[in-house]
Amino acid sequence: MRKKIFFALILILCGLVSLSLRSQANERYTREGFSMNTLIRMSVYAKDEKILDDAFNLLSRLDKELSMYNLSSDISKINSMAGAESVKVPSEVVDVVKNSLRVYELTGGVFNPLIGPVTRLWKINQGGSFIPSPASLDAAVKLSGIKNLEIDGEKIFLKKSGCVLDLGGIAKGYASDRIAALLKENKISSALIDLGGNIYVIGKKPDDSNWNIGVRNPTSPYGEPALVLSVHDTSVITSGGYERFKTVNGKKYTHFFDAKTGKSITNDLLSVTVVTPDGSLADGLATAFMASGYEKSIAMLKNIPDELGVIFIRYNEGGAEISASENLRGVISHAKYKMKFNI
Repeated sequence: MRKKIFFALILILCGLVSLSLRSQANERYTREGFSMNTLIRMSVYAKDEKILDDAFNLLSRLDKELSMYNLSSDISKINSMAGAESVKVPSEVVDVVKNSLRVYELTGGVFNPLIGPVTRLWKINQGGSFIPSPASLDAAVKLSGIKNLEIDGEKIFLKKSGCVLDLGGIAKGYASDRIAALLKENKISSALIDLGGNIYVIGKKPDDSNWNIGVRNPTSPYGEPALVLSVHDTSVITSGGYERFKTVNGKKYTHFFDAKTGKSITNDLLSVTVVTPDGSLADGLATAFMASGYEKSIAMLKNIPDELGVIFIRYNEGGAEISASENLRGVISHAKYKMKFNI
């Protein structure tokens, strides 16, 4: 009888300790900031907010390493030495460049980390009415050949002067992967990382419910969402032409470029959302799909072995409509437009 009472007390104490530990780790801490040229918001459930210091410090370091616009970044150092010599860089830079090459292969070159000469020519972020000449675009495209990029251990070399490494189409996705890994290493089991619409969620919320992630309505990006995703342990990355573009003589020019011609691309797609635990892959594919249009993206998906969810919001004869992959059925709700699970 005494043994039974003893073991019962042990179980009660264990339960109280477990409850105490859960209650200590169940407070929500949220912080906002600005990095990678976008607004940042992170929320974690933890015993204190120190982990957010570590997460924002990591993001700041990655921004300084990967930005082509920061003249002191590792990417800028690589670009400045193009055609001259290789540059030794941190392992993180090598890692994200290798990830970009993986997406290059998966997309048949639609996603191209050497698109930088074209990006610089267009100056989309600066606005204005400047449009690059066909001759200048031809010259930029010649510098964008992937054979001009060489990785040798910790060193990266751009073989031709004028080559420019541009990781803008994958950097935030990579950063979300790294931050998620940091949080998991520190035993954070519930968190939301929002890098300007590039979302990564860890686990579920403390009440065991999924995270509800709204996908921007591309026809009214700051109004109600076009749909809501109920997810856990994954990235949700959306790319669209509604943020970075310029209009010249009534024509819209987006920041999506044809790697073969250098021209700015406008097609039937309003936005693309990719859902997968691999943030780098999601970011790169979302960029590539937006540059490809709907039909070419569907064909491209057949050659991508990773199981992922995809949502296309596109123009159709009757207006905007949503096409989603079958594996997202039951995950999507509150769709504003006509919904099809036909991928």
